[in-house]
Amino acid sequence: MRKLTIGVVDVLGRSASRALWARAMRANLAGIMPQVVAVWCEELGHDVSMAYYNGPECMAGGLPERPDVVFISAFTHSALVATALSNQLRSRGVVTVLGGPHARSYPVDAQQYFDYVVGRTDKDVIRDVLQDASPHRPIGVRIGAEQQPRSLPGVQARWKFIELILGQAPFVKIVPMIGSLGCPYTCDFCVDSVVPYQPLEFETLKADLRFLTQQFARPRVGWHDPNFGVRFNDYLDAIEEAVPPGRIDFVAESTLSLLSEANVRRLARNGFRAILPGIESWYAHGNKSKTGKTVGAAKVEQVADHVNLILEHVPYLQANFVL
Repeated sequence: MRKLTIGVVDVLGRSASRALWARAMRANLAGIMPQVVAVWCEELGHDVSMAYYNGPECMAGGLPERPDVVFISAFTHSALVATALSNQLRSRGVVTVLGGPHARSYPVDAQQYFDYVVGRTDKDVIRDVLQDASPHRPIGVRIGAEQQPRSLPGVQARWKFIELILGQAPFVKIVPMIGSLGCPYTCDFCVDSVVPYQPLEFETLKADLRFLTQQFARPRVGWHDPNFGVRFNDYLDAIEEAVPPGRIDFVAESTLSLLSEANVRRLARNGFRAILPGIESWYAHGNKSKTGKTVGAAKVEQVADHVNLILEHVPYLQANFVL
């Protein structure tokens, strides 16, 4: 394989926002997989540059002057920005690759605008793309792995790409981590519901937490797991082994079914400052909210009691609904 000049772009927004929240927090929305792809490309022997785009603005980093291949990751709400960027790059002879939620949700449409559209991605998929690295037009190649990767580069391996974007976070700096892939639930609205649940390596997790305590006086970590704590005791045991209680502040998305009072107390003791449980609907998804077949007003009352219990121990809670 010849050595390539590669750019990786994480599209964080469809437009540059002057709102205070966006200026303060958007840099903390950086994804893990663009950083992982950048690490894999380097491990395969290529020169890699990372860029984070805030609509038409570059928040951090930048693309090489003459890239051979550019990987772009985008949600659907920022897909027009990603498509425009791809069009500009392809007009200069650059091969473009789309990954991320939009590629998984609308691959057939995306094939019109990118040379490659990748779904589930592992290092072998990246190797296959780079071994070919040729234009595919007018319809791009759709490619993906049969399953999620068994392991991912941790925080230490991704650190230079993380540090790049954290420099653009003026106040709150949240380090992205992930402890598991897939989901044990079967919600019909979610792309993760068809991906078998699997924990990632606990030793990597513990080493990354120790590493972060050397970088910050009090690190903040945002868990990107679809549902953090499915193997609750295993994850909390790992956190408690790696760092003293309360040494790191955590934010996690979880489910009410996992958040018993005993578990919530343990989370609070270990520095979990924000919890994002998925309630989803007052008439469905009772397994996630631990309400069974209870619906309507009765479910509202049961969930409200549970939320108030959590707020006795954790200072911030964001309840997620499907509208």
